[in-house]
Amino acid sequence: MRIVRTPPVLAAAALVALIGAFFINAAAEGSAREGNAVRETAGPQVEGFRSARFGMSMSETLKAMRRDFRLRREDILERPNKEDRTSSLVATVTEIFPDSEPAQVVYIHGYKRKKLIQVNILWGSPVTDEPDPQALVTTANVLRKYFRQLGFEAGKTVMNTRVDDGAFIVFRATDERGRMVLLQLISRKVPGAEGKGEEKPGPKDRVVSLWLSYIEDTGNPDIFRIEKGKF
Repeated sequence: MRIVRTPPVLAAAALVALIGAFFINAAAEGSAREGNAVRETAGPQVEGFRSARFGMSMSETLKAMRRDFRLRREDILERPNKEDRTSSLVATVTEIFPDSEPAQVVYIHGYKRKKLIQVNILWGSPVTDEPDPQALVTTANVLRKYFRQLGFEAGKTVMNTRVDDGAFIVFRATDERGRMVLLQLISRKVPGAEGKGEEKPGPKDRVVSLWLSYIEDTGNPDIFRIEKGKF
């Protein structure tokens, strides 16, 4: 299901300025609140997303998705990944929390065990045809504040870090069992989309998205691999 938004998209230059302001504000907030975080003894646990828990079968995950988002069965698609040989349940949610962009939720089930191993939530491209960059940055701000106040161990937390050209880690943390929550803000130029002559690249020349992932095992995920020595 495709959702088309009518508000205009910010120009590329405005997007860069907006992302820059986001990271400056985040750094200032981090310094101001560094000594005020209250942590539980055991620390936060990354167990899945809402009522969907790692280790669930596809039928159990399906029930959790329908319960969490009041979806009909026909709203949920099954998609195989031929490379990893995993299977996913995918749905579009119009408002995952108040005033947020439409999102796509993807529940990935492993190759051998067929159990839930990862959940991805995606806002922006390609979920919406004309994503609103300012709305995505606002969502990133809200989520970063939420995750930060949970009290993940400082040595296992990364915030506001550039990964490569156009990609930023807004928040990344692992719990005591190595399970990860990862929030990334991405703004990349579409390959081949260049202005002609005096014409400057427009908003549609960039892919703008926000990714939130809950990952059970980053070091040894349940995906297909060719055994060493086979080739």
